[in-house]
Amino acid sequence: MKPPVPTGIHQITLRVNDIARADAFYTETLGFRLQRKMGRGMSVFRLGGDTLVLTESETPYDDNARDYRVDHFGFRLDTDQAVDEWAVWFRHLDVPIVTGPMNRKNGRFLFVTDPDGNLIEFYSENDA
Repeated sequence: MKPPVPTGIHQITLRVNDIARADAFYTETLGFRLQRKMGRGMSVFRLGGDTLVLTESETPYDDNARDYRVDHFGFRLDTDQAVDEWAVWFRHLDVPIVTGPMNRKNGRFLFVTDPDGNLIEFYSENDA
């Protein structure tokens, strides 16, 4: 069963090598809604009131370099259990898990990569 969609992000723009492959990852794997295409090389996704923009890059990603194009971006989840549900979902789909799920001072986190090597954090934060 797919875990609940994260509660939001602020706009982030990422460079990807294959826009169709990236579109499929963000819609099918993460459950985001494609709001619109801008030409052939740009996709705009909505997640609640926030925006994620993917733009096709001219330079390839080298997955052996582990040189991330953006340090990372994080999606907030409502509970620690939701972090664990995402871990199960990612394992089911063979999405690379970099770290976690693990506890931190006030919550739980998990890091994965998308098909272009962008590092994504899924985290919960409990009131201290």
